[in-house]
Amino acid sequence: MMNIQNLSLQYDDMDAPVLQNVTFSLGEKECVLLLGASGSGKSTLSRCLTGIYPKELEGMMEGEVTFEGMPVNEASPGTMSRRVGTVFQDPETQFCMLTVEDEVAFGLENICVPSEKMEKRVETALEEVGLLHRKKAAVISLSGGEKQKLALACILAMEPPVIVLDEPTANLDPVATDEFIALLSSLKELKNITIFVIEHDLDPWIDITDRVLMLGRNGSLFYDGPLQQGVDRYARDLYEEGIAVPGAVRMAMETGTATPPYPLTARGLAAGLSAPLKAVSGRENGPALIQASGISYKSIFSNVDITISEGSFTAIAGPNGSGKTTLSRLLAGIDPVSSGRLTRPFPDKDWFQHAGYVFQNPEHQFLTDSVWEELAYSGAGDEKIEELLEWCGLTDRKDFHPFTLSQGEKRRLSVATMLVKDQEILFLDEPTFGQDAKSTSRLMDLLKEKHRAGTTIVMITHDMDLVDRYATGVVVMKDRKIGFTGNPDELWNEDLVAFQLKEPFRVRTNRLIKGDMYVPQ
Repeated sequence: MMNIQNLSLQYDDMDAPVLQNVTFSLGEKECVLLLGASGSGKSTLSRCLTGIYPKELEGMMEGEVTFEGMPVNEASPGTMSRRVGTVFQDPETQFCMLTVEDEVAFGLENICVPSEKMEKRVETALEEVGLLHRKKAAVISLSGGEKQKLALACILAMEPPVIVLDEPTANLDPVATDEFIALLSSLKELKNITIFVIEHDLDPWIDITDRVLMLGRNGSLFYDGPLQQGVDRYARDLYEEGIAVPGAVRMAMETGTATPPYPLTARGLAAGLSAPLKAVSGRENGPALIQASGISYKSIFSNVDITISEGSFTAIAGPNGSGKTTLSRLLAGIDPVSSGRLTRPFPDKDWFQHAGYVFQNPEHQFLTDSVWEELAYSGAGDEKIEELLEWCGLTDRKDFHPFTLSQGEKRRLSVATMLVKDQEILFLDEPTFGQDAKSTSRLMDLLKEKHRAGTTIVMITHDMDLVDRYATGVVVMKDRKIGFTGNPDELWNEDLVAFQLKEPFRVRTNRLIKGDMYVPQ
């Protein structure tokens, strides 16, 4: 389907190339997974496959990308968009219309699909991604996960033979992720679709993946082949480099319980363990810090009660569209409650001297024209700025405009701006979105360090492994109500399917060791 030969690319404002002599091919009905650290050039490579580069490139590109023998850079934009569909890392950047159904119809109108056929294709695409009930909704009203589903629906409606997906499940809840990948697997077989996926989380993709490509930080491919062989050969290097490995491999290396060939699933790991994996200790919480009693917000919330304890590390989880972000914005004082009582430990006029908020979309909080200025704007001195730049791996990007960073780099910068003043309370909306394994580990270790020093942390996440390893308390949203409050160990004994959650890897593995229930791989 596609052939990439000796592809190299360098941006005008960068000293080193982003991609170097990249060569690989994509076959019909093949699912290829691209692995790499944040900032290694994965998204750049995806733009080369779709013909966005070199047409929109401010820089130099060498080599050749062909689709069914035709050079991509010689095709018209309309031709390639019909043949290679793309879901960007930030789906908001590809939306044009006001409502969900109009957004899906927009692409069909551009390729002149007859109106009598259009409505059926729109509804089919929305039904496939689970958004038919939101057909009339405004795009701006969708949650982050729902926006990702909408972006995919727009592509599916146009029926391209190749789909390029840039971290398509990063904002989806665990059940929605499984359903999304099952849909792709079905489409791959029924419609002969070729799928190229950029992802940091391998586990949900193991069964559908035919090959993996591994991209180093220098922008060159160092492996192209089956996942098992690649992991066995490079597991230690991947782990150190920050490139994702399956959860079973990570656990095997951390516990020293396995050597190549590594287990790729919880079932494989459990078979080699003689004792259960230990839970994290220390789930205690302090007195109430933020108290909500009977709060309501427009037509979204009604009569919600919640308490955030002082010194706690509270995770907010739940399905896409269940109200997690809205709840956090109310607790943080960004949006005012419509009714009810909400008490905080500091006066409103001083509140944001003590509390920081990291938005789901980092671009929503950038105010200046460079990375350095963004940190300085928050009140950091030169020494503190240098320290934060080093922490978030942006020292060589300090003069870049924040909008030119990769999604993972934007996320790290947005978190760094909230660490300047050492606030007593931190709210973070999906802080690990777009992060490689190494960056995620560094971020979570930093948050853990701040938590130990007394900072109260409230974090929205779909990653149950992070909840299991770091949280002292969990709030689970369901149907825009509080479905559960308690500590993580109590949550794992609840009906997680009802909350569209999945057990963390440790708990799943332990159940398999005990043999007390069937657990999917």
